Amino acid sequence: MKSIPVRAARSVRTGFSEMKKSTLAQLTDRQNLLILTYAPAGLGHLRITDALYDGLPKTVNPVVLGSRDKSIQTLHRITSIHPIGRAVFDWLQTGPLARQANRLYRYSLRMNTGVVYEEMVQLIEERLNPPKKILVVSTHFGLAHKLAVIKERLQKEKGVRIVLVVFVSDDTFQHIWYVDGADLLAVTSNFIKREYAAYGESLGQYVRIEVVSYPLNPERGIPLSARQMTDRKNQLELKGKNPIQVSIPISGAAVGTLYFSHLIASLREKSDRFHFHIVSKDAPFTKIFLSTLEGKPWVRLYIGKQDREVVDLYDELLDREVISLEVTKPSEQAFKALIGTHTRGGVILLFSEPVGSQESDNLDFLQRHKLIPSREDNTRLWEIAESSAGVKTPIGKRLFDESRTWRGVRLPKGSKRSADFIWWMLTSGMFSRMVSNNRNIILKDEGKVLQGSKGVAEFWDLATSI
Repeated sequence: MKSIPVRAARSVRTGFSEMKKSTLAQLTDRQNLLILTYAPAGLGHLRITDALYDGLPKTVNPVVLGSRDKSIQTLHRITSIHPIGRAVFDWLQTGPLARQANRLYRYSLRMNTGVVYEEMVQLIEERLNPPKKILVVSTHFGLAHKLAVIKERLQKEKGVRIVLVVFVSDDTFQHIWYVDGADLLAVTSNFIKREYAAYGESLGQYVRIEVVSYPLNPERGIPLSARQMTDRKNQLELKGKNPIQVSIPISGAAVGTLYFSHLIASLREKSDRFHFHIVSKDAPFTKIFLSTLEGKPWVRLYIGKQDREVVDLYDELLDREVISLEVTKPSEQAFKALIGTHTRGGVILLFSEPVGSQESDNLDFLQRHKLIPSREDNTRLWEIAESSAGVKTPIGKRLFDESRTWRGVRLPKGSKRSADFIWWMLTSGMFSRMVSNNRNIILKDEGKVLQGSKGVAEFWDLATSI
């Protein structure tokens, strides 16, 4: 199966120029060791780790530590794909037994620390100059809980100071993300910060919690050239001539492949201007989907054997092509809404149905900041599109005016309805209005400025200050 080649290695890191001098000094100090950890629970945790890595100076070579617990990946796929598994997991997360389920899960994670302890000891002892400080950044709660348990033991035995920073990868409150023993819990809004602070207080525990801008890959915030920006705007004009470039990143659990197949076919029936870029892992559960698209001249496949390759391929796509629309889950991809449409990553986001409470919470974050319409207004958009009423009604006029602040919209259920709605958004001029009027975004969260593409530098400034 043909695919776009993967970059052998990253040679450009663009985020560190925004950092404070004190941050650079900490990161480049040879007596300090930086460890980035993630878990194989979908691609989101790896994407965040990747963004943090790309924001480092070239002279910093962190250790990347991935969880060996394959059960995490299995659980993620079951709860993403299987309706019953998803319902049970959501109930355990938010239902009346949430506290008890969390205690059991937390206990199971913290009891099995032998492998992580040995890995940490090896990392310390294999260095020619033993580190005096280790900064561990975890983008998944699994390893974070284990590291929190062994941190004090390692500090005493090895005479090294260990700082554990946990980044909550969605704008969501879930009990298991509260890691007792962490030095810092980084979250993306004051709303969520209050939830975790109240939960910690109810447990009689204290973890420092700070709000940071979402750490998007700094390369996503690089401005388009004037020619590229003209191309993006032309793509979303009804009478435009340029092909409409649509990216579709397939999730690590391969959610919605049948939906995407039908959506692609429906949009091509409406216009041959639609061209699609599919980024996916080559896995048993994606083979049928990918084989049905192979050879179609309006579809380009970006296929990786490993999760690491898939993340690189997605970045490669946004570096090579001017994408105007992206159909995606409201996972960590939703936070690209924080950067303006004049940037490489400033695509108009079309969100499929949320899977799990964390994806619904991400949509709530976007709604609070008016980056997408409210649920009620989004439903009205669907109704207007299906009634062919256009934007001449009072509600339609209001929504058309408000669309200038939107960076995305939610799609209705079903591939046919979704395709019809996308076509209406194009023909009504809303897509054109969104891409033209949302170039430079400055958002505030209860007084705090959200940095958009500078979130990585902001994160490192905070993490190294501890």
